Amino acid sequence: MPTVIIRPDASSASSGFDQSGSNLASRISDNDTSTFVFNTSNTSNFTVSFGNSSVYSGATINNVVVSITGNTLNVKVPEASVEVSLRDASSVLQTSTLTFTPTESTENGAEYSTSLTPSVVDSFILSATAETVGLIIKEVFITVDYTAAAITLPYIGMKSGKYKIINGKIKI
Repeated sequence: MPTVIIRPDASSASSGFDQSGSNLASRISDNDTSTFVFNTSNTSNFTVSFGNSSVYSGATINNVVVSITGNTLNVKVPEASVEVSLRDASSVLQTSTLTFTPTESTENGAEYSTSLTPSVVDSFILSATAETVGLIIKEVFITVDYTAAAITLPYIGMKSGKYKIINGKIKI
């Protein structure tokens, strides 16, 4: 089944990270692990919204997976976790805890597949909370697995009159 990756397009709140607002959103959504944000406080959090994709418009959404690429600052911080909450416009859909070490990795939350539609995916908001200083977050993204809408072939109907074909073929 086809997939598409959606990335944050705006940050509506942040606290305890070295970047905020549009700087935070651009660093964690640019598909470049050399740009990042790191938390500077024991209680750090951010909330981001996601860009929409016309690719899954009209499609059946099978599932989504939240992913974060990151690591801890150094060996003095051997492990750090971030709790991520995936929400739609009105409620929390899923919460996952992703754990990082000094080695860069991409950690995935569990697949979420309950009552997904293109409009629900278009309204995704992600909140992340870290409680250990020294977490580096390089990328945040959601993989959307979908089944494309069925293609209906054009139908030409005529009760009376004439069709004039200038070029091409008609196959009956």
